[in-house]
Amino acid sequence: MFVRRSLLAIGTALLLAIPAAPPAQAQAADPASLVPADIRARGTLRVGSQQTFPPVEFREPGKQDVTGASADLLVEIARRLNLRLEYVQAEYAALIPGIEANRFDVASGGISDTEEREEKLDFVNYMRSGGSILVRAADAERYRTIDDFCGRSVATLLGGRVIMAAVEAASARCVAAGRPPIRAEQLPNAPDARMQLDLNRVDGYLGDFPALVYMSSQFKGRYAIVGGNYMLTPYITSWGFAKGRSGLRDAVRAAAQAMLADGTYHRILTKWGVEGSALPEISVNLPASRRG
Repeated sequence: MFVRRSLLAIGTALLLAIPAAPPAQAQAADPASLVPADIRARGTLRVGSQQTFPPVEFREPGKQDVTGASADLLVEIARRLNLRLEYVQAEYAALIPGIEANRFDVASGGISDTEEREEKLDFVNYMRSGGSILVRAADAERYRTIDDFCGRSVATLLGGRVIMAAVEAASARCVAAGRPPIRAEQLPNAPDARMQLDLNRVDGYLGDFPALVYMSSQFKGRYAIVGGNYMLTPYITSWGFAKGRSGLRDAVRAAAQAMLADGTYHRILTKWGVEGSALPEISVNLPASRRG
């Protein structure tokens, strides 16, 4: 499907230590018993996602079904919770407002757990990842890290605060060294952001490492990842839930943990070539900043 060896580099490139055991969570022999009554009565688990984030959650050209590693995990979780999965399209920047407005029950599509976002949402952590930089193949030798982009321009997703914070810090280093700052443009979705690279409007596209490896494999010879497997910043890809809805959060966490225990979790990640992103435990509210 795509280069598994590159994706296996996530585990070492992120340099994340094995986290401590997650906080105690509600446990039940049957995770479905934790599902709130209103969602159980409705019979559907509504998932907000931009659906443009391969290989995690996306639609293949000409097809309607959402596919990918997260999509497969959620299909199985919904089955174990006796619910049907229903996707609601939402741009990345609209995921948190969508949860707050009750447009959907789960924010997905590559959202990461951060201490800042935990002020608004709770998170079930299911995969480690990291931000990286895609460039045109012809420019690959120019760049090794984000610090090589002084005076250059990059594009990324609107609402991607973890990546933008790292870009802003790098830009400040450029200025402190007497060099021009990095110019950053934020676009509503991944295809729009990547298109800026194709049109030579920016010099790099910043996104999740697994997604960038997947893109590179789909357009052979067009792109390269800066430094081969350079990580701008590590983070924990998660599903987001409304504060005060701990029943649904804990039901999803319990189902996913059971999948990890019986091997289903690893089989799904391996299917999509992201087995190097597996977590040792399905945790709640444990972002990269609080991992050892």
